[in-house]
Amino acid sequence: MKRTLFALSLGALVALGWGAAANAAGSCRMLQIGELPLAADGPQVSVEAQVNGHPVRMIVDTGSAATLLFRKGAEQLGLPARALKAVRFYGVGGGDEGAMAYVSEFKLANMVMRNFNVIVTGRGSIGGAQGILGAGFLLQSDVEFDLPGGKVRFFKPEGCAGDQVVYWGKAYSVAPMVGDGTRKIAITVKLNGTPVVAQMDTGTGMSVVTTATAAAVGLKPGAEGVKAAGLITGVGRARVSTFVGTFPTFAFGDETIGNAKLRIADLFHADTEMQLGSNIPVAAADTPRMLLGADFFRAHRVYVSRGQRKVYVSYMGGPVFETREAPPPAGAGAAPTPAR
Repeated sequence: MKRTLFALSLGALVALGWGAAANAAGSCRMLQIGELPLAADGPQVSVEAQVNGHPVRMIVDTGSAATLLFRKGAEQLGLPARALKAVRFYGVGGGDEGAMAYVSEFKLANMVMRNFNVIVTGRGSIGGAQGILGAGFLLQSDVEFDLPGGKVRFFKPEGCAGDQVVYWGKAYSVAPMVGDGTRKIAITVKLNGTPVVAQMDTGTGMSVVTTATAAAVGLKPGAEGVKAAGLITGVGRARVSTFVGTFPTFAFGDETIGNAKLRIADLFHADTEMQLGSNIPVAAADTPRMLLGADFFRAHRVYVSRGQRKVYVSYMGGPVFETREAPPPAGAGAAPTPAR
Protein backbone atom coordinates (compact mmCIF):
# COMPACT_ATOMS: atom_id res chain seq x y z
CA MET A 1 0.00 0.00 0.00
CA LYS A 2 1.44 3.38 -0.98
CA ARG A 3 1.50 6.11 1.62
CA THR A 4 2.02 9.84 1.52
CA LEU A 5 4.80 11.63 3.31
CA PHE A 6 2.23 12.71 5.90
CA ALA A 7 2.75 9.16 7.20
CA LEU A 8 6.35 9.78 8.26
CA SER A 9 6.17 8.69 11.86
CA LEU A 10 8.26 9.54 14.89
CA GLY A 11 7.33 6.08 16.19
CA ALA A 12 9.83 4.79 13.66
CA LEU A 13 12.55 6.80 15.37
CA VAL A 14 12.00 4.98 18.65
CA ALA A 15 12.06 1.64 16.84
CA LEU A 16 15.42 2.61 15.36
CA GLY A 17 16.87 3.12 18.82
CA TRP A 18 16.48 6.88 19.16
CA GLY A 19 15.73 7.68 22.78
CA ALA A 20 17.60 9.39 25.60
CA ALA A 21 16.46 11.07 28.78
CA ALA A 22 17.34 14.75 29.14
CA ASN A 23 18.01 16.17 32.59
CA ALA A 24 14.85 17.40 34.31
CA ALA A 25 13.65 18.04 37.84
CA GLY A 26 12.15 15.46 40.21
CA SER A 27 10.15 12.63 38.66
CA CYS A 28 9.99 14.42 35.31
CA ARG A 29 11.61 12.38 32.55
CA MET A 30 12.25 14.09 29.20
CA LEU A 31 12.53 11.11 26.85
CA GLN A 32 14.18 12.30 23.65
CA ILE A 33 12.81 10.23 20.79
CA GLY A 34 14.61 11.93 17.90
CA GLU A 35 17.07 14.58 16.82
CA LEU A 36 17.73 16.28 13.51
CA PRO A 37 21.02 18.11 12.86
CA LEU A 38 20.44 21.34 10.97
CA ALA A 39 22.46 22.27 7.88
CA ALA A 40 25.19 24.73 8.80
CA ASP A 41 25.07 26.90 5.69
CA GLY A 42 22.44 28.91 3.84
CA PRO A 43 19.81 31.39 5.01
CA GLN A 44 17.04 28.82 5.41
CA VAL A 45 16.54 26.44 8.34
CA SER A 46 17.12 23.10 6.64
CA VAL A 47 18.21 19.48 7.00
CA GLU A 48 20.07 17.12 4.69
CA ALA A 49 18.20 14.04 3.50
CA GLN A 50 18.20 11.57 0.60
CA VAL A 51 15.51 10.74 -1.94
CA ASN A 52 16.12 7.53 -3.91
CA GLY A 53 19.81 7.78 -3.01
CA HIS A 54 20.18 11.41 -4.13
CA PRO A 55 21.12 14.10 -1.59
CA VAL A 56 18.44 16.73 -1.02
CA ARG A 57 18.01 19.75 1.20
CA MET A 58 14.65 20.04 2.96
CA ILE A 59 13.52 23.32 4.54
CA VAL A 60 12.34 22.80 8.13
CA ASP A 61 9.05 24.66 7.80
CA THR A 62 6.55 24.82 10.65
CA GLY A 63 4.51 27.18 8.47
CA SER A 64 3.66 24.43 5.98
CA ALA A 65 1.21 21.74 7.05
CA ALA A 66 2.49 19.43 4.33
CA THR A 67 5.81 17.77 3.68
CA LEU A 68 6.41 18.21 -0.03
CA LEU A 69 8.82 18.53 -2.93
CA PHE A 70 9.05 21.64 -5.07
CA ARG A 71 8.29 21.05 -8.73
CA LYS A 72 11.86 21.92 -9.69
CA GLY A 73 13.19 19.55 -7.03
CA ALA A 74 11.08 16.67 -8.35
CA GLU A 75 12.42 17.36 -11.84
CA GLN A 76 16.01 17.37 -10.56
CA LEU A 77 15.37 13.98 -8.94
CA GLY A 78 13.77 12.55 -12.08
CA LEU A 79 10.41 12.00 -10.38
CA PRO A 80 7.37 12.22 -12.71
CA ALA A 81 4.63 14.33 -11.13
CA ARG A 82 0.97 13.37 -11.64
CA ALA A 83 -1.49 16.26 -11.46
CA LEU A 84 -4.10 16.29 -8.69
CA LYS A 85 -7.48 17.42 -9.97
CA ALA A 86 -9.07 20.49 -8.33
CA VAL A 87 -6.33 20.77 -5.67
CA ARG A 88 -4.30 23.92 -5.09
CA PHE A 89 -1.83 24.81 -2.37
CA TYR A 90 -1.58 28.31 -0.96
CA GLY A 91 1.15 30.34 0.70
CA VAL A 92 2.95 33.67 0.37
CA GLY A 93 2.47 34.92 -3.19
CA GLY A 94 -0.69 32.96 -3.97
CA GLY A 95 -1.36 29.37 -4.93
CA ASP A 96 -0.15 26.64 -7.26
CA GLU A 97 -1.57 23.41 -8.63
CA GLY A 98 -0.87 20.26 -6.67
CA ALA A 99 0.69 17.06 -8.00
CA MET A 100 1.92 13.75 -6.61
CA ALA A 101 5.16 11.82 -7.15
CA TYR A 102 6.21 8.33 -6.07
CA VAL A 103 9.32 7.94 -3.89
CA SER A 104 11.01 4.57 -3.44
CA GLU A 105 13.19 5.58 -0.49
CA PHE A 106 13.53 8.60 1.79
CA LYS A 107 16.32 8.86 4.36
CA LEU A 108 16.34 11.45 7.14
CA ALA A 109 18.96 11.11 9.90
CA ASN A 110 18.51 7.50 11.20
CA MET A 111 15.06 7.08 9.70
CA VAL A 112 14.25 5.33 6.42
CA MET A 113 10.84 5.35 4.75
CA ARG A 114 10.04 3.41 1.56
CA ASN A 115 7.37 3.31 -1.12
CA PHE A 116 5.12 6.33 -0.64
CA ASN A 117 3.66 9.28 -2.55
CA VAL A 118 4.74 12.85 -1.88
CA ILE A 119 3.04 16.14 -2.76
CA VAL A 120 4.68 18.25 -5.48
CA THR A 121 3.92 21.96 -5.80
CA GLY A 122 5.56 25.36 -6.24
CA ARG A 123 6.98 26.80 -9.46
CA GLY A 124 10.64 26.72 -8.51
CA SER A 125 12.68 26.13 -5.38
CA ILE A 126 13.40 28.20 -2.29
CA GLY A 127 16.98 28.86 -1.26
CA GLY A 128 18.28 25.97 -3.36
CA ALA A 129 16.23 23.42 -1.39
CA GLN A 130 14.36 20.57 -3.10
CA GLY A 131 11.46 20.44 -0.68
CA ILE A 132 9.88 21.13 2.70
CA LEU A 133 9.70 19.10 5.90
CA GLY A 134 6.36 20.33 7.17
CA ALA A 135 4.42 20.63 10.41
CA GLY A 136 2.58 17.36 9.81
CA PHE A 137 5.89 15.62 10.54
CA LEU A 138 7.49 18.11 12.91
CA LEU A 139 4.53 18.43 15.32
CA GLN A 140 3.75 14.77 16.01
CA SER A 141 5.20 15.10 19.52
CA ASP A 142 6.67 17.78 21.75
CA VAL A 143 9.47 19.43 19.79
CA GLU A 144 12.38 21.70 20.65
CA PHE A 145 13.84 24.07 18.08
CA ASP A 146 17.39 24.79 19.19
CA LEU A 147 18.63 26.82 16.24
CA PRO A 148 21.48 28.37 18.25
CA GLY A 149 22.66 24.79 18.92
CA GLY A 150 21.92 23.54 15.39
CA LYS A 151 19.37 20.88 16.39
CA VAL A 152 15.69 20.01 16.30
CA ARG A 153 14.78 17.54 19.06
CA PHE A 154 11.63 15.49 19.61
CA PHE A 155 10.44 14.58 23.11
CA LYS A 156 7.95 12.41 24.93
CA PRO A 157 7.80 13.89 28.47
CA GLU A 158 6.91 11.50 31.31
CA GLY A 159 5.69 12.84 34.66
CA CYS A 160 6.47 16.45 33.69
CA ALA A 161 4.34 19.48 34.54
CA GLY A 162 4.57 23.14 33.63
CA ASP A 163 8.03 24.56 33.11
CA GLN A 164 9.78 21.27 33.90
CA VAL A 165 9.95 20.82 30.14
CA VAL A 166 12.37 23.79 30.00
CA TYR A 167 15.10 21.34 30.95
CA TRP A 168 17.99 23.62 29.97
CA GLY A 169 17.31 25.74 33.08
CA LYS A 170 17.37 29.19 31.51
CA ALA A 171 14.87 32.02 32.06
CA TYR A 172 11.89 31.68 29.75
CA SER A 173 8.64 33.23 28.54
CA VAL A 174 5.53 31.23 27.73
CA ALA A 175 2.49 31.75 25.49
CA PRO A 176 -0.64 29.58 25.12
CA MET A 177 -1.22 27.95 21.77
CA VAL A 178 -4.23 28.71 19.60
CA GLY A 179 -5.71 25.46 18.25
CA ASP A 180 -4.50 21.90 18.82
CA GLY A 181 -0.97 22.38 17.40
CA THR A 182 -1.10 19.43 15.02
CA ARG A 183 -0.62 21.35 11.74
CA LYS A 184 0.70 24.75 12.85
CA ILE A 185 2.10 26.60 15.84
CA ALA A 186 -0.22 29.53 16.48
CA ILE A 187 0.12 31.67 19.60
CA THR A 188 -1.12 35.04 20.82
CA VAL A 189 1.45 37.85 21.04
CA LYS A 190 0.95 41.58 21.62
CA LEU A 191 1.81 44.39 19.23
CA ASN A 192 1.57 47.83 20.86
CA GLY A 193 -0.46 46.14 23.60
CA THR A 194 -2.99 44.65 21.16
CA PRO A 195 -3.40 40.83 21.12
CA VAL A 196 -2.47 39.37 17.72
CA VAL A 197 -2.54 35.73 16.60
CA ALA A 198 0.89 34.88 15.17
CA GLN A 199 2.06 31.73 13.42
CA MET A 200 5.55 30.50 14.30
CA ASP A 201 7.07 29.81 10.90
CA THR A 202 10.63 28.49 10.60
CA GLY A 203 10.26 28.49 6.81
CA THR A 204 10.07 32.28 6.58
CA GLY A 205 13.46 33.99 6.87
CA MET A 206 12.17 37.08 8.62
CA SER A 207 9.23 37.87 10.85
CA VAL A 208 6.43 39.77 9.09
CA VAL A 209 3.27 41.59 10.19
CA THR A 210 0.37 41.79 7.73
CA THR A 211 -0.49 45.28 6.49
CA ALA A 212 -4.01 45.09 7.96
CA THR A 213 -2.65 44.15 11.38
CA ALA A 214 0.02 46.86 11.28
CA ALA A 215 -2.62 49.45 10.33
CA ALA A 216 -4.87 48.30 13.16
CA VAL A 217 -2.11 49.03 15.70
CA GLY A 218 -1.11 52.35 14.14
CA LEU A 219 1.39 51.68 11.32
CA LYS A 220 0.39 52.06 7.66
CA PRO A 221 2.57 51.91 4.52
CA GLY A 222 3.32 55.51 3.54
CA ALA A 223 3.09 56.79 7.11
CA GLU A 224 6.02 58.60 8.65
CA GLY A 225 8.82 56.17 9.54
CA VAL A 226 7.40 53.30 7.45
CA LYS A 227 9.80 52.63 4.58
CA ALA A 228 9.68 50.42 1.49
CA ALA A 229 11.96 47.38 1.88
CA GLY A 230 11.90 45.25 -1.27
CA LEU A 231 10.06 42.14 -2.39
CA ILE A 232 9.61 38.64 -1.02
CA THR A 233 8.35 35.46 -2.67
CA GLY A 234 6.86 32.18 -1.54
CA VAL A 235 5.09 29.14 -2.95
CA GLY A 236 2.96 31.24 -5.33
CA ARG A 237 3.90 33.23 -8.42
CA ALA A 238 3.28 36.72 -7.05
CA ARG A 239 6.05 38.85 -5.54
CA VAL A 240 4.99 40.73 -2.43
CA SER A 241 6.09 44.28 -1.58
CA THR A 242 7.36 44.78 1.96
CA PHE A 243 7.88 47.73 4.28
CA VAL A 244 9.72 48.23 7.55
CA GLY A 245 8.14 49.97 10.52
CA THR A 246 8.93 50.41 14.21
CA PHE A 247 6.37 49.11 16.70
CA PRO A 248 6.60 50.67 20.18
CA THR A 249 6.26 47.24 21.81
CA PHE A 250 6.22 43.55 20.88
CA ALA A 251 5.50 41.01 23.63
CA PHE A 252 5.73 37.21 23.71
CA GLY A 253 4.51 36.31 27.19
CA ASP A 254 6.79 38.11 29.64
CA GLU A 255 9.40 38.92 26.98
CA THR A 256 8.90 42.46 25.75
CA ILE A 257 10.89 44.24 23.03
CA GLY A 258 10.69 48.02 22.81
CA ASN A 259 10.83 49.83 19.45
CA ALA A 260 10.68 46.54 17.57
CA LYS A 261 11.58 47.06 13.92
CA LEU A 262 9.55 44.60 11.80
CA ARG A 263 8.69 43.82 8.20
CA ILE A 264 5.16 44.67 7.05
CA ALA A 265 3.55 43.05 4.00
CA ASP A 266 0.20 42.10 2.50
CA LEU A 267 1.37 38.50 2.64
CA PHE A 268 -1.74 36.67 1.52
CA HIS A 269 -3.51 39.10 -0.82
CA ALA A 270 -3.10 36.59 -3.67
CA ASP A 271 -4.55 33.71 -1.63
CA THR A 272 -8.07 34.05 -2.99
CA GLU A 273 -10.36 31.92 -5.08
CA MET A 274 -13.71 32.30 -6.81
CA GLN A 275 -16.53 30.39 -5.14
CA LEU A 276 -19.02 28.61 -7.38
CA GLY A 277 -21.79 31.02 -8.37
CA SER A 278 -19.93 34.14 -7.21
CA ASN A 279 -17.69 36.72 -8.87
CA ILE A 280 -16.27 37.90 -5.55
CA PRO A 281 -12.86 36.46 -4.61
CA VAL A 282 -12.68 35.12 -1.04
CA ALA A 283 -9.80 33.94 1.11
CA ALA A 284 -8.77 30.41 0.13
CA ALA A 285 -7.42 29.55 3.59
CA ASP A 286 -7.33 30.85 7.12
CA THR A 287 -4.26 33.07 7.33
CA PRO A 288 -2.32 34.44 10.33
CA ARG A 289 -1.93 38.10 11.27
CA MET A 290 1.81 37.79 11.84
CA LEU A 291 4.60 35.32 11.07
CA LEU A 292 7.32 34.78 13.65
CA GLY A 293 10.10 33.65 11.33
CA ALA A 294 13.50 32.01 11.48
CA ASP A 295 15.01 35.25 12.82
CA PHE A 296 12.95 34.85 16.03
CA PHE A 297 13.94 31.17 16.30
CA ARG A 298 17.65 31.95 15.82
CA ALA A 299 17.56 34.23 18.86
CA HIS A 300 15.64 31.74 21.06
CA ARG A 301 15.47 28.19 22.23
CA VAL A 302 11.86 27.18 21.56
CA TYR A 303 9.96 24.29 23.14
CA VAL A 304 6.50 23.40 21.80
CA SER A 305 4.49 21.40 24.34
CA ARG A 306 1.68 19.57 22.57
CA GLY A 307 0.29 18.19 25.84
CA GLN A 308 0.21 21.56 27.59
CA ARG A 309 -0.69 23.50 24.43
CA LYS A 310 1.99 26.03 25.31
CA VAL A 311 5.16 27.37 23.72
CA TYR A 312 8.17 28.16 25.92
CA VAL A 313 10.99 30.38 24.63
CA SER A 314 14.35 31.35 26.15
CA TYR A 315 16.24 34.29 24.69
CA MET A 316 19.74 33.14 23.78
CA GLY A 317 21.19 36.37 22.38
CA GLY A 318 21.46 38.36 19.17
CA PRO A 319 18.84 40.36 17.25
CA VAL A 320 15.30 38.98 17.52
CA PHE A 321 14.02 40.51 14.28
CA GLU A 322 15.92 40.86 10.99
CA THR A 323 14.99 43.63 8.54
CA ARG A 324 17.95 43.78 6.14
CA GLU A 325 17.29 45.18 2.67
CA ALA A 326 17.81 41.94 0.71
CA PRO A 327 15.71 39.28 2.47
CA PRO A 328 15.99 35.57 1.66
CA PRO A 329 12.84 34.26 -0.03
CA ALA A 330 10.00 33.59 2.37
CA GLY A 331 9.06 29.99 2.94
CA ALA A 332 5.59 28.64 2.31
CA GLY A 333 4.33 31.03 4.97
CA ALA A 334 0.77 29.99 5.64
CA ALA A 335 0.45 26.24 5.49
CA PRO A 336 -0.08 25.09 1.91
CA THR A 337 -3.76 24.20 1.99
CA PRO A 338 -5.87 22.23 -0.48
CA ALA A 339 -8.50 24.46 -2.05
CA ARG A 340 -11.96 24.04 -0.67
